[in-house]
Amino acid sequence: MLILFGRSVPMPIERIVIVGGGVAAWLSALTLAAKTSCAVILVDTGGIDDSLGLPVAIEASLPSVAELHARLDIDEDHMVAHTGSSYGLGRALSNWRAAGAVAFHPYGDVGANLGPVAFHHLMAHRRADGETVNLANYSVGALCAQTGRFAPYRGDGRSVLSTMAHGLHLPVDGYRHYLQNAAKQRGVSVIAGDLKDVHFDAEIRIGSVRLSTGQVVEGDFFLDCSGQARFLASRMPGYAFEDWSAWLPHNDMRISVTPSNSPPPLYAHIEAHEDGWQRFLSCQDRVEELVISRGAGSGVAGCYAFTNGRIVTPWTGNCLAIGGAAAVIEPVASTQLHLVTTALSRLLDLFPHSRESSVEATEYNRQTIEQLENARDYAILHFAQKDASALPVPERLAHRLSAYEASGRVALYDEETFETWDWIALFEALDITPRRYDVVANGIAGDAIAAHFERVRSVMLKAVSSLPPQQSYLQSLKAVAA
Repeated sequence: MLILFGRSVPMPIERIVIVGGGVAAWLSALTLAAKTSCAVILVDTGGIDDSLGLPVAIEASLPSVAELHARLDIDEDHMVAHTGSSYGLGRALSNWRAAGAVAFHPYGDVGANLGPVAFHHLMAHRRADGETVNLANYSVGALCAQTGRFAPYRGDGRSVLSTMAHGLHLPVDGYRHYLQNAAKQRGVSVIAGDLKDVHFDAEIRIGSVRLSTGQVVEGDFFLDCSGQARFLASRMPGYAFEDWSAWLPHNDMRISVTPSNSPPPLYAHIEAHEDGWQRFLSCQDRVEELVISRGAGSGVAGCYAFTNGRIVTPWTGNCLAIGGAAAVIEPVASTQLHLVTTALSRLLDLFPHSRESSVEATEYNRQTIEQLENARDYAILHFAQKDASALPVPERLAHRLSAYEASGRVALYDEETFETWDWIALFEALDITPRRYDVVANGIAGDAIAAHFERVRSVMLKAVSSLPPQQSYLQSLKAVAA
């Protein structure tokens, strides 16, 4: 605080220092350089890139990443062509049900309401009449994933194609380099070196960091994007970590990557196992196999140990932890990049006008913790039905379960990562069904409901048939980029 003519004057934030060299660090640097007038300095600490949470080779994003890309003027077609990325329309979930069947969790909306009755209540009504109804048969995204047809829809909301939402399958190295080049073009300064010391100029405010080279880097605001190392966050006064292992006990990750010339599937395939799960994810030139398990290979070469959980206070003083430095949630639901992009959007909305930022920090922490716990509960739900050791579930997840099982109601809270159809799709994949449906559905004749279902599917199939194979669309992007 500057004292001028006997009055205290808030000191503005002019220099932002970001510690870490992974995707979260470069995405943060690009965002802050593009959307603030501050000088942005990135201290590239190198090493394994676990800045998003876990160090995967291919990152599966949720559809929300498109919003941040648009905010940063990133041309998605250009980025996909230059990084070798492909598109994702959902998740194929196998062996999660008791019978071991495959279910599909599509991104975007499913079906269409009939009058005042929601589509999933219509499904329940038909099932009560003895009909077999597969949710994925009434999703544009699921039908595209099944047929391999896809092109991003950029028209208005009058087409049924507008109900489809897509994420991306991003090669981490290529995506990081793409962000790095964009950030440098925006004027981000880069200093390479290991972090040695952190100097505080107030009780909970960092003044500078010193590198192993002896160089001192001063700043007004600091972002910790160093993953589980938490180079800054772990040194802040009052640092504590909330361990979620009681609900998410997996703590070991292994990956293998295989080159591929085959057209990449438009989905991630996630298979449940007795002590964990396995994911197959493809982009344009490779396939990654990710295995998450419970400690069998921790400490062994090629294995990465982790703990699901979050730090108690993501924003302390003038230090904000982003990505894996703030929380680790195993990527069974592909939340890693989403949590970083929404954290950055939240930071921009609450960006402090001065170094005194306690009010902004309090609100940021409230919203962030709410979001992290909602995303955590979505991950827990995958295992709660098949793993008795993971019970009891958190109170709010227990309420979500009881509300849906009782009457098909989806309880949503503030700062949700997943919306109504995401929860319904996961309930369906786990064979969790409501005991009752909306009584208003009884006012619609069964024949009218059946005709509605046939009409919805017919319109969707016709729209999907008009799309090119994803591989053709990817090839067209390469031709333009060349």
